[in-house]
Amino acid sequence: MQIDPCSKPPRISASCHQQKGVALAISLILLAALTILGVATLTGTRLNEKITSNAQQKAIAFEVAESAIHSVWTVDDIMTQIDAIPASEYNNPAPVVPPGLAPLLSANFDQTNSFGTSVDLSAAVSVQYCGEAITPESSEMSANESKIQYAGMLADVNGISNIQASNTLADHVQRASITRPKSGRLAACSPPGV
Repeated sequence: MQIDPCSKPPRISASCHQQKGVALAISLILLAALTILGVATLTGTRLNEKITSNAQQKAIAFEVAESAIHSVWTVDDIMTQIDAIPASEYNNPAPVVPPGLAPLLSANFDQTNSFGTSVDLSAAVSVQYCGEAITPESSEMSANESKIQYAGMLADVNGISNIQASNTLADHVQRASITRPKSGRLAACSPPGV
């Protein structure tokens, strides 16, 4: 027969009650530590979700801006926009926005999921005449001694996309050089990246 040590007289059983109190205190400390660990893990998970979502939104905005540039990235399209510059703006013209292209780009890039929720993307593109780059003396283009002199006509194609819901913006510029007869037109474009 075993005797319970805590059933002895009060002087001996006091240590038994103290042991039960210590076990309770240790259990509460462990519970608090695990709760703090769980909350920290959830906070870290939410932060990772925000980081991932931000990266996804930036990638979408990047692709839309590049697609906007690609929509007019042919010699014919660029020349059409440059030729549309009014004669009054012969030198230092403002950027030309292709008519009707921005709403078409925006409509093509809007996204809708299976639940019917949509993400509104807006996109725009402009073409700006940036002057002429003289062909180097030793190039094939300068070997021709006829009266027509050739130069590289420079144009900046600027694609902008915006995702309103996340306030994500992408603004990309690509510079084109098209060999044409020298015109002497002036322009004041800043180089891409400046």
